[in-house]
Amino acid sequence: MSTTNYPYETHIQVTFRDLDALGHVNNAVFFTYLETARIEYITKFLEHGLPERFDLLSIPIILVEATCSYQSQALFGEHLTVGVGVTRFGNKSFDLAYKIMGEDGRLIATGKTIQVMYNYDSNSAFPIPDVIKQSVYAFQAGWTPDR
Repeated sequence: MSTTNYPYETHIQVTFRDLDALGHVNNAVFFTYLETARIEYITKFLEHGLPERFDLLSIPIILVEATCSYQSQALFGEHLTVGVGVTRFGNKSFDLAYKIMGEDGRLIATGKTIQVMYNYDSNSAFPIPDVIKQSVYAFQAGWTPDR
């Protein structure tokens, strides 16, 4: 059963190193949680439906923006669920939305990142291949984010 109602979820346990002096998860650590979910999500949809020529390292994505809105503190030892899904495709960029839930069902945080397909040889963005868009649409099976 889905905790976040997002197309992909991962589970993270809050460790001691995640905490700040006040005993709750430091704000910067949440971006690591988003990154963990993002990499797992991309890896998972690559496994389901893309040609073999694509893998995590052959899809050159660069992160251009990241935001996180905090709703409730997360504490040591707590088990968090992080949901992630693509909410928008542009020509060269796409948005991912995130929802982090506590084990008791409370909303911990929401986030958004913008990624760009990037050619490191020419130092320029390039259009997202249609095969990637179609794979994401199939993987997400008609999912639409909470509003």
